[in-house]
Amino acid sequence: MSAHEKKNNTDPMPNHAIATSMAAAVSSKQSVEAAPVKMSSPTRRTVLQGAASIGGGLLIGLQLPGRARADSGAAAAIKGDGSAGTFAPNAFVRIAPDNTVTVLIKHIEFGQGTYTGLSTLVAEELEADWAQMRAEHAPANDTLYKNLAFGLQGTGGSTAIANSYEQMRKAGAAAKAMLVEAAAKAWGVPASEISVAKGQLKHAGSGKVGTFGEFADAAGSLTPPTDVKLKSPDQFTLIGSELPKLDSESKSNGTGMFTMDVVRPGMLTVVFARPPRFGAKAKSVDDTETRKVNGVVDVQTLPRGVAVYGKDFWAAKKGRDALNIEWDNDGTDARSSSDIIAEYKETAKAPGLIARNDGDVAATLEKADRKIEAEYVF
Repeated sequence: MSAHEKKNNTDPMPNHAIATSMAAAVSSKQSVEAAPVKMSSPTRRTVLQGAASIGGGLLIGLQLPGRARADSGAAAAIKGDGSAGTFAPNAFVRIAPDNTVTVLIKHIEFGQGTYTGLSTLVAEELEADWAQMRAEHAPANDTLYKNLAFGLQGTGGSTAIANSYEQMRKAGAAAKAMLVEAAAKAWGVPASEISVAKGQLKHAGSGKVGTFGEFADAAGSLTPPTDVKLKSPDQFTLIGSELPKLDSESKSNGTGMFTMDVVRPGMLTVVFARPPRFGAKAKSVDDTETRKVNGVVDVQTLPRGVAVYGKDFWAAKKGRDALNIEWDNDGTDARSSSDIIAEYKETAKAPGLIARNDGDVAATLEKADRKIEAEYVF
């Protein structure tokens, strides 16, 4: 499938059409609807005005200057869920009065576990109980949610945890520090005497106990710390442990929102017929049968193939399958996919560079009672 949005007369998608992509990010309803956040040093007034414009409710925006903002991950307030008293100390953590902690995940969840992994980093330093943790996909915003390894918002190369490791932990630690400060003021005790564990704040001397949700509103009026101390590995209680995935239930019961589930007024789905060879172009297109398919809206020939616009995916796919296309292969690579794979297989037979050599693999395999061989081609 292909995603297009009309920007000029040469683009294939009319104004009322939006195409979805099967390869797009697994996303929550909030992440689909959230507008990009503009990093322009928002004032408290502008943040509150922005919150009002998206459905009301109290959203407290907090921002650190320059280097401290980057170090702590406390970049700016983001869209909350509209609940009064929601505490959003930075671009990654949102704590609601119902005591839930929502982590905004800047990396795509493709089943590799980013929702759970990055939430674990926050929960570890926040001292949250795993049962109160939630995850949402962050909105599109390179400034707030860039991959520190790439310099832009993206997922790949096994970098999700590596580039977020300190960033997400500092975001959790900053939120914890503010909750502790809020509790200390409310209880009239030194912040150093307050302990936090499994989502509860406690003061041993007075016996007072409180939850994150109880102090979310008060914490929202405080200034984020410019520096936070992180745990040492020997203090970890969540990192490195087995935890239930945050998104397993929604993916199992059908409530999880994927890009394919998003429906907008007047939205169309585009399915693309690509040439069998790189660089080939459509010489002639007979779309007579395609236009007979119920739900097909339009067919357009593009430089790299033929686009079929449908009211839904099934209509667009059936329409594409009904196309009769003659391809112009002049100047293209004459090799087929099978030919290319055969060349790769032959190349793979040549000795490669040795990165590490421990023991005698050939001799060990020769002595093995049972050998399992498999070939992976992609």
